Amino acid sequence: MEYLFGASGESAIGNRKLRVRIGPSLHTLTVANPNEEVVPHFIDSPYFVGHIVVRIRNFRGIPPEGESVKQAEEYFGTRKRLFALQVCGRFKHEYTAEDIVFGAEFERKVAPPTGSWIALKFANLIDPALQADIYADKPWLFSPILCSMNIVNVTKATHPITGAAPVDPAVKKASETASVSSKTSNANLIAGPDPNFKRDPAVEVSMPSNKVTSKPSPTDLLGEWTWSSTTELIENNALLAADDKEATFPADSIVERRKHYQKAKVRKNTIFKPEHIYNFEIFAPFIDLNTFDLTLGINVNLLRYLKKQPVRLMAKSQSKNEHLFIIEFDLIKTTDSDSEDGDEEGDVSAGGKAGSGSREGSQPSLENA
Repeated sequence: MEYLFGASGESAIGNRKLRVRIGPSLHTLTVANPNEEVVPHFIDSPYFVGHIVVRIRNFRGIPPEGESVKQAEEYFGTRKRLFALQVCGRFKHEYTAEDIVFGAEFERKVAPPTGSWIALKFANLIDPALQADIYADKPWLFSPILCSMNIVNVTKATHPITGAAPVDPAVKKASETASVSSKTSNANLIAGPDPNFKRDPAVEVSMPSNKVTSKPSPTDLLGEWTWSSTTELIENNALLAADDKEATFPADSIVERRKHYQKAKVRKNTIFKPEHIYNFEIFAPFIDLNTFDLTLGINVNLLRYLKKQPVRLMAKSQSKNEHLFIIEFDLIKTTDSDSEDGDEEGDVSAGGKAGSGSREGSQPSLENA
């Protein structure tokens, strides 16, 4: 396949190899092993707790120290998917579905290639709610998480959440006032986190779930992890839309769920709750993360246009500007003899020591890709 403006694949990245890091924030990213389906990566912060599994077709990058490269041959099979991200987690506060977005952001400017608008046009056909500014000083692309995810599955938790940041004092006071007043309703109060709370990376967790020794355990908080090999996550959005009288679509309908939550009014009235476990999965056939080769309306290798920055996919609260989870894909030099043209990538990772924390209308759809 012919690529714009130069080489693709291995010839475009030289001696670089893909390294994947996961964490609840930029300061707590640790190296993870893609295609490790049996032992998910566990993260915990005052805002979110969860399991994360990254699947990459034909992964040939850098595994964590002491581990070997894994594949997910049964998962990918004959499908066109090139990568998949699966998250099983709990929000530690209430948020509206309008507030929680998923996407990417970069630390510094990028150099979008000619024809970038075509790729964005294709992306908007897949997800009409996607918004982006790829020409900003810190470029970004985000979409409401309920619109971007291929699969959403919501279940009830059996264990109370722990380690949450304090609730916003203003909300707490308003709730107490509503409790003693028959004229005031607290139905529209969102029990979000205190905006003045300062998160401490030293108490945040990012590590394989089988290394966590603290209580409650990941299984207590999130249930048994069962999605590996051919056992896959399936759509079940019944709890998500339980209080939404307009949500008349079947609980297993991916297309209708994505279409329904394209409406800002609907998202503002949909609340993510700490007592629920949210399972998300997103996958796509248009980018090979091993090399950053993109095929989405245009064919181009992204490495030079990103100025060798990593791709960081993340979920965050827009209103609080707080990260919930981050998955970083970085093409790392494997020798010092690399003589590449263009900007050097520098160290824009804001941390990443291995072992941080105190405890270990219809639209084109990719759901069947």
